[in-house]
Amino acid sequence: MYCSKSALGRRICDQCGKNFNVASINVKGENGNPDIKMAPLPTPPRCASKLIIRSDDTEAIVKERLRIYNDKSQPVEEFYRARGKLLEFDLPGGILESWPRLLEALNLDDYEDRRSAAA
Repeated sequence: MYCSKSALGRRICDQCGKNFNVASINVKGENGNPDIKMAPLPTPPRCASKLIIRSDDTEAIVKERLRIYNDKSQPVEEFYRARGKLLEFDLPGGILESWPRLLEALNLDDYEDRRSAAA
């Protein structure tokens, strides 16, 4: 599952404390689902050599976190699905690929234009 791979790619800069993700996700779509491709975002040079793995980011802990998340979120999803209020949205990649498609799916495709005009 790409969620656990992404979670296991989390790193923290030992100097500044900022979080980064070094995982490169490339999952082939199955059963009609799209491929998922997400390259890691570049780490600033000042942090690149200081990245450490968080002590709570072991595979066992990540799997347990995801199990708890699924258990807790499933009833919420079912609540909104039963009312026709749940939007199913596939993430085809990282932020750059997904953000415009999400805005379009939410009928907010002019959001960036309105945001720029308000500034």
